[in-house]
Amino acid sequence: MVFSAARNRAAAVSSATRIKVLALSPIPEEGAGCRFRVAQYMPHLCSAGIDVTIRPFYTPEFFNIVYTPRNYLRKAVGFVLLALRRLRQLSELGDYDVVWLYREAIPLGPPLVERAIAGRGIPIVLDFDDAIFMGDVSEANRAIGFLKNPGRVAEVIAKSTTTVVGNEFLAGYARRFSRHVAVIPTVVDTDRFVPRADHGRVGPGGPVVGWIGSPTTYHYVEEIAGLLRAAASRHAFTLIISGAGKPVQLDGVPARVAPWSLAQEVELFNSCDIGIYPLSDDDWSRGKCGFKAIQFMACGVPVVASAVGVNLEIIRDGENGFLASTPAEWAEKLERLLTDPALRARFAKAGRTTIETRYSLKVTAPLVERILRDAAASRP
Repeated sequence: MVFSAARNRAAAVSSATRIKVLALSPIPEEGAGCRFRVAQYMPHLCSAGIDVTIRPFYTPEFFNIVYTPRNYLRKAVGFVLLALRRLRQLSELGDYDVVWLYREAIPLGPPLVERAIAGRGIPIVLDFDDAIFMGDVSEANRAIGFLKNPGRVAEVIAKSTTTVVGNEFLAGYARRFSRHVAVIPTVVDTDRFVPRADHGRVGPGGPVVGWIGSPTTYHYVEEIAGLLRAAASRHAFTLIISGAGKPVQLDGVPARVAPWSLAQEVELFNSCDIGIYPLSDDDWSRGKCGFKAIQFMACGVPVVASAVGVNLEIIRDGENGFLASTPAEWAEKLERLLTDPALRARFAKAGRTTIETRYSLKVTAPLVERILRDAAASRP
């Protein structure tokens, strides 16, 4: 993941040397990407002599309306003001040794900020965990999709000292423009994401099946509504939906909406007995990093996930969870988990072990530390 040439350059920068990193993100810590790709590393990095300052583009308030329909005037005015704020932040660059760029500095338009950073000779560590080069646009913002500039991703990769991505599909794209590419999965702090004490105990209404996501991914649940309805006709369970961003209407399925909050995030995953993670079989899904499956598994919640992309690496079908490719597989595997407490317990234990050994902050934090130090050492 880290390159020998970079290690040699880094010899001049000892681990005792404190460095300062400016982290630019389009979203605040309320967004999972910023929180898990950047912010959760800060305690480890600080203890290792790397001070990180996060400057998100969106404020928490603006982030709350980004994926809501309409509000175009409010979004436009707010966006312009935030873009001006971002440009003013360029005056801070002299205070930092490295810029850690999560996805992009400004979500729309050309990479003006990235060009300015590279022009100053400041190393950029680019990090992304979605196929942002495909230009996907949320349904709520379809009208401004023409302002997206996915082609800029290639330019920023070429200008970056190192590009860090969440899976091999994304790495394949990044390697077209740079030799300096590292694959680091999106992980959790396994000291925080832990199973609840009474996992395995099911209430009188049957198991709780959970989907936790965002407005841009809820349509995957709607696509499997028919098999959820069929399962509900045969077995007692409750479906929890969190993050849909719109009213939930799944006729014939006993569903309730659970609010998401940063403070209660782990409790939300732990409120479920089974997690579902449906995706489409396409390149956008192959760019995803399986993170909701990782969060469920860290909490000892067995998962049924679409057999797409990195899910095939995280989940060993029938050992630590289930993979499904067809509606029939989805129905059969979900119903097996609904009716077999022993199977749920076995998957819970195996899934937790998978996360502890491969998808834990303890595993990846030293890798991120080294990449940032190597980037600092590369500065002329």
